[in-house]
Amino acid sequence: MNDRQDTDRAADLRAYLAKNSLSKKELAKKVGVHPSMISRIISGERAPAGRLEQLVALGIPRELLPEPNGPPGRPRRKRTAR
Repeated sequence: MNDRQDTDRAADLRAYLAKNSLSKKELAKKVGVHPSMISRIISGERAPAGRLEQLVALGIPRELLPEPNGPPGRPRRKRTAR
């Protein structure tokens, strides 16, 4: 998705949340993450597949969410040679 489409998607998602009286804080509590993670998901900066599925299960339309980025879980640290 290009930057313009992602910006439009994020704006549409924010409008959906406002229309349905859903706050980032409330969503974060339901999903079990910090509200900043919800902000990162909305912006498309982070989009863990598992969290996206949780949001869909709460009724957020999939088309308003970003495409999953990266494998589920935290990125692994690269080992350095000793």
